[in-house]
This record gives sequence, structure tokens and C-alpha cells, in this order.
Amino acid sequence: MTYDRRPEPVPDLAWSPGQARDLGERVLDIWTRLLEGLEEGLPVARSAGAEQVRAALALDIPSEPTPIGQLAAALDDLVFGHSMYPGHAGFLGYISGAGTVPGAAADLIAAALNQNTGGWRLSPAASEIEQFLMRWFAGRLGLPEGATGFVTSGGAMANMIGLTVARTARAGWDVRALGVRAGPQLVVYTSAEVHDTVDRAVQMLGIGDEGLRKIAVDAGLRMDVPALRQAIRQDIDGGLRPIAVVGSAGTVGTGAIDPLDEIADICEEQGLWLHVDGAYGGAAALVSSLAPLFAGIERADSVGFDAHKWLYTPLVGACILVRDTQHLADAFAVDPAYTHTDAEYTGWGTDMYALSPHFSRNFAALKIWVSLLAHGWDAYERRIAHDVELAGYLHHLASEHPELEAVGTPTLSITCFRYVPVDLPHGEGREKYLDHLNERLLLDLQLGGKVFPSNARVNGRFVLRTCIVNFRTEADTLEGLVESTVEIGRRIDSELRPDLLH
Repeated sequence: MTYDRRPEPVPDLAWSPGQARDLGERVLDIWTRLLEGLEEGLPVARSAGAEQVRAALALDIPSEPTPIGQLAAALDDLVFGHSMYPGHAGFLGYISGAGTVPGAAADLIAAALNQNTGGWRLSPAASEIEQFLMRWFAGRLGLPEGATGFVTSGGAMANMIGLTVARTARAGWDVRALGVRAGPQLVVYTSAEVHDTVDRAVQMLGIGDEGLRKIAVDAGLRMDVPALRQAIRQDIDGGLRPIAVVGSAGTVGTGAIDPLDEIADICEEQGLWLHVDGAYGGAAALVSSLAPLFAGIERADSVGFDAHKWLYTPLVGACILVRDTQHLADAFAVDPAYTHTDAEYTGWGTDMYALSPHFSRNFAALKIWVSLLAHGWDAYERRIAHDVELAGYLHHLASEHPELEAVGTPTLSITCFRYVPVDLPHGEGREKYLDHLNERLLLDLQLGGKVFPSNARVNGRFVLRTCIVNFRTEADTLEGLVESTVEIGRRIDSELRPDLLH
């Protein structure tokens, strides 16, 4: 191949504004019909299995362009024929927000701009909007002026980043240069109810399971502070190096909030990093009426929370906030030769690649910012508090129903309960049978298309679990859940009990 001739243009991928409008209007129609369907009776999920979905959507990649009408038809089939809908009022299962309407529109703008927010010069407005948001969130949590952070993918990455910074700041040697084997075993402490992403973070950081202590919980499933203090003392006496405590601001199973203020006291005494995993509940700490539940979060060294959970914004977008920005630089700063700049000459701002593990980053902050602008914070205060009220109402319904057993007391917007037949005899095998019955019941509820709860294990028992982070969910949805649970529970019990209990 020679290069002595001037190449002719190859414009195939450069769609015209007219083509963009044609596809965009068809997509807008699909989006509008989706929103109408969420109000008018789309099932929350469908019963098709992987083979059916795969067969329906496994379209061959063509050699020539697909006509826009045919392309829109494929998208229509995807949306209305083979999807489930986290924005449905009956989606009560996993902690995934409904997706704000303004946030979806903002995602289109972010994708159209296609800016890389890893570098300020590539994303001036995006970078400044993101940093404004981080400072605003930090201020509402009570973190000091100067605290900041960035948007990352989710709670897993927020925990990973928080513990990476903790390892750099508290190891006592240059971990980045020498690795974790240059000193004693590092140790991280968290409760037995913590999310599995903390386990994975310590594994990926080279601390390993040997350096993770799961502290027992009290009757409210909150970290036992005396047990934490004892574990730290034992590890210090054993020549190990405690570096961090992870406190939960809303556990994934029941929504329990660890005693953050007491944990912060211990961290201050022992020189440990306090990271708060607020992936689920952290957004509630921003709400004036709920903030007292999170006393001590303002003392954290790092806090993670997911806007795509309880700020309802479209996936993905989690926030990691760090008390002292210098710790981010210490953990992540690099100086690639191809990014030369002179900030004094150009006036450019901070490049986030130097304060995070990400080089390529999309403008995920836009959907959060636009959602807050569109709705106003007062609306968020009312709705998040309302979700908590709804969880309490469901707990009341379960407590009052003779065939349901409420489990625990909701702190935030998670309610746990199980179906218990009124004539089920006590004795050996009862609890095992109830576990099996409720496991089957959960799947039939999810396949039924009306409501979509999930499950938890509380004190070893399998229970149905609902988490309300959905602005379309109201009391009638919860009343329908109770009705469906009892109806399906009776049917399954009549099928299973003759075979499994006798």
C-alpha cells in the first residue's frame, strides 16, 4: 500500500442532521409510548427465558446499512417485546432507581457531545458541572469545604476507590511503589451485613480475605461497636496493620445504618480511615428529615452513594466523595507525557484522570445535574421521605395480615416479610419448609408481571424483600403486592406441602 495519493472522503458513518432527526423522532415515539405503557399496564417483567430472547434479538450484522424504519422497528421490538422495566411502579426488588425523564434526555445530550471528562480541556463545561455537584453533595453531608470527588460507575467502584485511597493514606509505607507485601498484613473492618463489593475490593487491592474482618451485628443488624474495638485491638497486638473501617449507610439486605458516630470515634482514636458505603442509603442522608439517622457521616474520610439508586437517575452514576482532595492525588496521580499543559497560561481546570483510576470517563454527571434542576430539591426531599413512609406502610400491612410475617422494622425504604400459612404446624422442618415455600413464591411473583420483589436472608431465614427507590410506586402497588403474595402463597403451599412436609 502506498500513501502518495490524496485519500478520497469516506463519509459513510457521518450521518446528516436530517438522518439524525428521522431516527430521533422514531426513538422519541418509542420513549413516549414506553412512558405511557408504564402508566397503563405494561408488565414489570416477562417470563421468556434466555433462549427465546436470544432467538428474537440475534440479528445478523449486515454488510449494507439497515433502513431507518427497520432499525426503529428492531428497537421497538427490543423495548416492548423483550425487556423488563425498572421504572415500573411494581419494580420493588433490587436497588435500581426508576430513571428520571429529564435524566434520560440529558443522557442523549451527553452522548451527542461525547466528551471525555477525564481531561478538563476535553470537557470544560462537563468538568465544572461535575465538580459543582460534588461540592454541593459534600456540603449537604456536612463534609468540610474542599471535600470533593467525582462520578463513577456504581457502589462497587465507589468502595474500590475509597479503599484504594485508604490503603495509600494509612498503610504507613509507599504502597504504590512497594506493594502491599512491603509491610505487615493490612486489615479492613466492616459489618457482617456489608455488601459483597467490599470483599471484592479488598481482594483486588491485594489485601485479601485474610485482611477483612466481618464484625458481628446487634439485634438491629448494625455493626457491634465493642466487637469492632476488640477486633482492632487483637490485630494490633498480633502485629497486623489496621487501616480502615467501612460503615454501612443502609445495608442492601434490610437498610440498617451502622452507628457511624461511634465508629468515627474509634477511627479517630486509632488513626483509621472511615469509608461510608452509602450506595443505597447515602442519598437519604442528604434529606433534612432523615439526616439525623446518619449522624457521624460528616466525619467520614470518604463516602460513596449511588445517584442511580435513590436519586432515581438513569444508570449509571455513583458519587465518591473524599474529605481531602490531596488523598485522591496521592492514590492516583500520574504524569503522562502526552498531556502537557500549563494551567497558569491556559486557565484550564483540574484533569480528573489525575484524581481517579479512570482515564476515559463519560459525562454521567449531566443526568444528575439536569434531574436536580428539573425537579428541584424540595421535590426530592418529599419523594425520598415518602418512600420511607411507604416502606413503613407495607410493614404495617404485613404485620396485620394473618398469613404474612413482617421481619424486622424498616429503617429506610426496605421492608422484609414472608408468607406463613395459618395452619402450618410447628416443629421440625417448619423453617426449612417456609424457606422453600417463599423461594418458590418469590419466583412466581417475579414471573407474574405485576410486581417484582427480591429476597434477603435475615437471621438465616429466606424472606421476601422490597426496596422502594421508585417515584412511581404508591400505596396501591403495595396493597397489590400483599394480595398477590397471599394468593400465590396459598396456591404454592397447596402444591408443595403434601410432598415436602409429610
